[in-house]
Amino acid sequence: MSTRRFFLLSLALAILAVGLHLTAMSQISHGLRIHVQATAPESYRANARAVARGYSKRGAVLGYVGLAFALVSVGFVVVSARKHEPARRTVVFGVLVCYALLQFVLI
Repeated sequence: MSTRRFFLLSLALAILAVGLHLTAMSQISHGLRIHVQATAPESYRANARAVARGYSKRGAVLGYVGLAFALVSVGFVVVSARKHEPARRTVVFGVLVCYALLQFVLI
């Protein structure tokens, strides 16, 4: 188990990166939905826009944290390969490819 620690760290970070990206997309989508539905009087619109900006900022932060996790995961895969850990790195690459494909999904 300890001989695969970099592989397991890489896999965990890649899965977290995908999860954080999906959460970021959900937060941004929620913010956009609130912003679009703000068709009430002007006082309500200002409040709704502020709430929508909060969701959008939270989504952006989660997206950047997910990107950092994905990059660190790639680093751990490289370290795992250099240490010749007995692991199937294609699993991590598959999760990272899913993460890369999620970048092209529009909300």
